[in-house]
Amino acid sequence: MTTHSPAGYFPVDLTHAYNAPVDLFEDPQDVTLGQRVLHGLPFSFGTAQHAVVRATPGAHVDMNVEGIATSLVFAHAVLETDLYSGGSIGEHVGAYLVTYADGSEVEISLSQRFEIGPTPRKWLGHVTPLDWGQTPFLAVNDAEHELMERVCGRFDTAGARLVEIEDPQSRVPYLLPYRFYLWAWQNPHPELAIARVRLSGGEKHTLLLGAITRSTLAEEPLNRAVEREMLIQLTGVEMDETVEVAVDRGTAQYVYRTHRTPDKVRTGVFGWGSAHSEPGSGYVRVAAAPSATIMIMRADAVLAEFIWGDLVAADTLRLTEQVSVALPSADRSWVRGSIRDADTGQPVAARVRFESADGIPYAPYGHHAHINSDGSTWNLDIGGDVRLGASTYAFADGRFEGWLPNGEITVEVVRGFTYEPFRGSITVSAEQTSFDIQLTRRFNPLERGYVGGDTHVHFVSTKGAELEARAEDVQIVNLLQTQWGQLFTSTEEFSGRPEYSLEREAVVFTGQENRTNMLGHINLLGLSEPIMPWCTGGSEEAELGGGLETTLSHWADECHAQGGTVVLAHFPVPYGETAALLATGRLDAVESIGFDHYNMGEYYKYLNAGFQIPIAAGTDKMTAEVPIGMLRTYAGVPSKTPDYWEWCQGIKNGDTMITSGPLLWVTVDGAAPGQTLTRSRGNRITVAGELETIFPVTEVEVLLNGVVQARIPVAAQGGTASFAHDLEVTEDSWVAVRCFGANDARHHDTWDRVVFAHTSPVYVTTQGEYQRFNEHTIKNMLRIVDGARRYVVERGRTQWAGSVTHRHTHPDHEAFLVAPLDEATRTLTELIRTHTS
Repeated sequence: MTTHSPAGYFPVDLTHAYNAPVDLFEDPQDVTLGQRVLHGLPFSFGTAQHAVVRATPGAHVDMNVEGIATSLVFAHAVLETDLYSGGSIGEHVGAYLVTYADGSEVEISLSQRFEIGPTPRKWLGHVTPLDWGQTPFLAVNDAEHELMERVCGRFDTAGARLVEIEDPQSRVPYLLPYRFYLWAWQNPHPELAIARVRLSGGEKHTLLLGAITRSTLAEEPLNRAVEREMLIQLTGVEMDETVEVAVDRGTAQYVYRTHRTPDKVRTGVFGWGSAHSEPGSGYVRVAAAPSATIMIMRADAVLAEFIWGDLVAADTLRLTEQVSVALPSADRSWVRGSIRDADTGQPVAARVRFESADGIPYAPYGHHAHINSDGSTWNLDIGGDVRLGASTYAFADGRFEGWLPNGEITVEVVRGFTYEPFRGSITVSAEQTSFDIQLTRRFNPLERGYVGGDTHVHFVSTKGAELEARAEDVQIVNLLQTQWGQLFTSTEEFSGRPEYSLEREAVVFTGQENRTNMLGHINLLGLSEPIMPWCTGGSEEAELGGGLETTLSHWADECHAQGGTVVLAHFPVPYGETAALLATGRLDAVESIGFDHYNMGEYYKYLNAGFQIPIAAGTDKMTAEVPIGMLRTYAGVPSKTPDYWEWCQGIKNGDTMITSGPLLWVTVDGAAPGQTLTRSRGNRITVAGELETIFPVTEVEVLLNGVVQARIPVAAQGGTASFAHDLEVTEDSWVAVRCFGANDARHHDTWDRVVFAHTSPVYVTTQGEYQRFNEHTIKNMLRIVDGARRYVVERGRTQWAGSVTHRHTHPDHEAFLVAPLDEATRTLTELIRTHTS
């Protein structure tokens, strides 16, 4: 007796033959029972009391299996586990005898680990189950791989989620989720009706049969098709992460948006990402049997369904007014390529992406076309690739290889701000699988004596940071340890010394970002020993309910005692101890993580109050959605080499230019940023410079004491422009230059950062010693210092329950905490007295 299946597969009713209960298995609760669909095929299993057909050694069981069949699919297993205690692979373990209605017969021999294998056990006490990796060569287990939920699930399965499938390797204990193997027997006489099947146990093996399914279709029941892309077009429906494709006989990966890079991008230059432009277009990779039913769903609602074979035959199907599907060519080739410097001919690291005419992205093998399924990447999978808007790039170390579809492919290759970005097309074919892409260096800051560095990077490894730095042509990366509640990051990366790449093109130094939720964050660069704790004062930075153990000022003192460099992170916020650090001279620089009129205005305010503080820049990279060095600090180095210590000294000297794209090289009467000129009142000074940029820039702004004095037009639509402007000196002043990308150009990173460049000031004094003073600013600083002090004394968590011996060993903890704040108060008060007396 059979149960009809309209899809051409018919589960056989074996109720008459079941002769063993489910308790026969070691873990009966995991055994497949009842009506089931496995690998898209319908099966009828038994009940708990009548679970399997058991054929013991030397015995046999006859079963009625009536009807025409192109194939039979058996769900079976060997009961004994002697394979793992000396048994032989390929050993005869039993047989099926198929009898046709005309009386003819075909015997099918079953061999260990070929058509059948031992039913999996728990194997407690073993590192992994002995069954793992020893499934039959010709059968599949009854638990097929399925996609994990894309946007929900347990936090502790996040690592497995990156794999996409429910992988038993991610489970502890490692338990295999199947008990039978499915083996498809191809009937050599499909024209003859089958009458019955006999299962015989081997000489020493017991065979278990859970179910049989009969097929009348001219296809392999257990699909062996390799996945291929299917395009989906939705009308009036957004292609978001709730869109999914289900396949009953086959597999489908996650659905992703397609994206054709537009002719114009908001950065003004290709290779730096672009915004999503096709909200209803997407693609999915499908591997399906011709008879498979494909369902397109959104938020669990079925939008359309069709038969895979129909699409294969037609190439394009209009399913509803809302949904159409199409198959691009399935022809593909494994390609190899190199990326070389056009001048030297040597391989260079770079950022690369590939895009088909249909807007499907491709990545070199070992990289991701979609990082973390296009989801958030904070502290997740952030090395080796970067996503900028709708575009994902791979960091390739001069070479790449992998699958690409045949035909015309758009290629983008980028190497930071100093090389001309490459955007072009290649034609892939069976005859053309090797490609060489050359990048042209446009600018060379090293020849000018400047080294580029990122002051602020998290989560990546040292080697990952080094590769990414070389690919972005940035020489220095400060990988910063820190604490995030109960999470401590980059602990294992600390060495207390610069880690240079093999050719000394780049250097990674693991330092620290020490943080408190109120007082602020501070980057401690060039440490020979860790300065602990990394975070304090409780959440958001340290542990929930944690106490306030120290201050930024004390951290800064420890850093300087080691010869390190202190940079206030993402100036001026958190805005707690900022004023005290400036007042007491504990900062070597303040950091910008992107141009903002408020943040830069605060910088100008302190410069106008007389504080000669350099500006530095870093990305604060915490995700795969910003490349290292997209904000960088160029600092003057005498040796014109990527020397970490010289770069740090260049920052301390104030000889810096920060940028997210354009390069500004500026002098004032020949003086570099950070230097001080002496001029008489009424004298004129000349601000001269050169702009080098791959990004379109239309003007350069000259600042005097934070006020724009001139906007100089430049014809730098990706090129070089010189400029000069004279200023009259009427008082002690500071001069800086800045520029912005044309048309409010912004990057496609996490924070949509502005394309800009800004120099540190050149100082001009009219009286021998540089002096500026702003009483309002100094009084405001006093109020900020007072607020920080009151926070420490009145609100900070400093009430420990028991006797506490702090790391600083000072007998009076509160006095230790407030000492630098009191020092700042005295300094600022004296400053007011001096300038107002």
